[in-house]
Amino acid sequence: MTMMVTLAGMSLLGPRISDAAEGKGSPDIPSSSMPGPDTSIERVRMTEMQMGKRLWEVEADKADVFEDRGIAILTRVVHPVRIVIYNGEETLISLAEKAVVNLRTKDLQLFGHVRSESSQGTKVFSEVLNWSAGNHQISTDAPVVVEKEGYQIRGKGMVADTILERMTIRGRIASQITLSGKREQP
Repeated sequence: MTMMVTLAGMSLLGPRISDAAEGKGSPDIPSSSMPGPDTSIERVRMTEMQMGKRLWEVEADKADVFEDRGIAILTRVVHPVRIVIYNGEETLISLAEKAVVNLRTKDLQLFGHVRSESSQGTKVFSEVLNWSAGNHQISTDAPVVVEKEGYQIRGKGMVADTILERMTIRGRIASQITLSGKREQP
C-alpha cells in the first residue's frame, strides 16, 4: 500500500507502512497535554492506493501528523473535511469537521456533523463514523439517521458495507415514511 499526499500542487509519496503494524481498535485524538504534531500541513489531499486501485481520498484544510502514534488528524478550518471511499465504481462521499487517519491500518474515523452519501443515494448522518480498511465496513456506536427514497430510519449504532447497500442498525430503531411530501409515522 502506498499513500500519496498532495500539497498545493506537489505530490509526495510517503514510505510504505508495514502491514504488520496493523492493530485492532482506533487511535485516540491526542489531548492538549500531549506533545504537538511532528508535521503540520495546510490544504492537504491524501490518497490511499491498494493494488493500483484507489481505496480512499481525504481532503482537508489542515493536517497534523503524529508519527509516533501513526496517525494524521485532518481538520476543518474553512471547508469540511471531505472523504471519498471507493468500492469499484461505487463511492461513499462524506463530510466531517475532523478525520483521523490511522497511517498503519488505513482506517478512518470521522467526527462532528458527519454527513455521508453513497453513489446509490443512501444518506447517513451521525456525529461519529468509522471506516475499517480491513473489512471495508462503516460503523458507529453513536446515534445515526439513514435516509433513502422517502424512508428515514433512526437508531443507535450501525454497521454497514462501504456503499450503504446492506446495514444493521443496532438499537432504538424508529422509522418514518414520506409519501407525496407528507410524513407518516408507522
